[in-house]
Amino acid sequence: MAAAVLLITAGCGSSGTSSDAGSQSGESPTTLTLATGFSIDDIDPLDNGFWGNEFGWSELLMRPVLGGDPEPWLLEKLESVDDLTWRLTLKDGIRFQNGDPLDAQALAAVMAYQLTENSGLAPIADATVEATGDLEVTLTTSAPAPNMPFTLADESKFVIYDQDAYEGAKGDPEALIAAQIYTGPYVVESLDSQELVMPADSDYWGGTPALQEVTVKFIAEEDSRILAVQNGEADLALYPPTKAAKNLAGREDSYWVTGTPKGPTFQLNLNQNQPELADVDVRKAVLNGIDYRELAEDVMGGLYQVATGMYSPNASYAVDIQQTDLDAAASYLAAAGYQKDDSGRMVKDGQLLTLTLLTYPSQPDTDTLALAIQSELKELGITIEINQVPDLSAAMSDSGTDWDLAIAGNGTTSFAGDPISSLQNYFASDGPKNFYGIDDPELDTLIDQVAVEMDTDQRDELLREIQSRVGDGAYMGFLGMRIPGVVAGPAWAGYQVPTANLWVDADTSADA
Repeated sequence: MAAAVLLITAGCGSSGTSSDAGSQSGESPTTLTLATGFSIDDIDPLDNGFWGNEFGWSELLMRPVLGGDPEPWLLEKLESVDDLTWRLTLKDGIRFQNGDPLDAQALAAVMAYQLTENSGLAPIADATVEATGDLEVTLTTSAPAPNMPFTLADESKFVIYDQDAYEGAKGDPEALIAAQIYTGPYVVESLDSQELVMPADSDYWGGTPALQEVTVKFIAEEDSRILAVQNGEADLALYPPTKAAKNLAGREDSYWVTGTPKGPTFQLNLNQNQPELADVDVRKAVLNGIDYRELAEDVMGGLYQVATGMYSPNASYAVDIQQTDLDAAASYLAAAGYQKDDSGRMVKDGQLLTLTLLTYPSQPDTDTLALAIQSELKELGITIEINQVPDLSAAMSDSGTDWDLAIAGNGTTSFAGDPISSLQNYFASDGPKNFYGIDDPELDTLIDQVAVEMDTDQRDELLREIQSRVGDGAYMGFLGMRIPGVVAGPAWAGYQVPTANLWVDADTSADA
């Protein structure tokens, strides 16, 4: 195929929307301090490189765009030459923070290393990459990869850095800082267990960054992050619990600032390795017994949007696959052999239907959702016992942990908005994050097909079939689309909450 079937060129992106709070009067601040609940151990690109894309010390080849295809970032353009061949053209003049150029040779080197060492690139690990011009790299895959633009815009896939400089510093956290291997507008100066400090790169390839310095403070407890904003010790508190929004009404030292949801925020994982939930009728009873409108509008005070399926209703391929139907839920329980005892609890063969539901503290909304689900399912006679665990993935993957349900903040599209990688991770029988035992050969076939389908219309149709299959099997529930929010101090009340957690880039300021 001589002509390109897809050409994506550099353009202007959108950084999201904000609340009506508006920026405060006075001069725009020249520094930004963010408080996050996740600590960063080092800046090794394989271990923690994705944090750099969020906080401004590194950049991606493509930029995620809310509700659309990614746009070029470090790239000038991305071309699909044929089903197996992609041509990547870099913008001219990009430099690493150490002064070395990011040219085709440097890009080919880092991409080839990532293909070998980054497990997140396993689906295309046998791809080849070579410099075919001063600023041009050709990537060739063994099978069609229709989601390549999303892969290049994913924070944990192709992390871009100076491979030669990395080779001399890897394994030594201080040497990695000194090597200045990234391209971002802010340079890591210091990192410890308390905070990360990054002054602006005075020689940044993209011009003068909007801020002089960015600091990231690691504060595990969510209320303490909000208090840091109210005390003037931080400008933005990330990952605040939704329930905190109502407590900020009328305050002048902190504001709830919101963006736009990109899809369902929390999955309800049903552990099909457990005998009760191996029965599809029990799974359907659980999912029909949850009031999704109540979760979004009442429990979360309208700061969630109702989820009716796996994806945002704005997606071209979205299908409604879940609903609240208490009569249907009762019928499914009866079909599974359950009946109510004198106290109104479901019993089968003398055993109460009791399910253990996992939550985790780094996503405090999981506790709020769990309490609501516990109350709703009690009406059906299902007893829910809530167990908060420090690490949800570890608990779900540990065969010694006894659990039935888990609320996980994974979403169903990738960091960049790609549905394919999430299907491969969470829904395929051999998916690395399928901790709950989905094992459906027909679903696997559909996932394999959509992963190589280059035609957009055909891909959308396959995605609709996949959603119907997930709904028919009651493999997972979707608990609402959280309207993304941060808590901002007065000077940063006009902050625009970005898509894909890109909290800081070269243009980030208090007014945009």
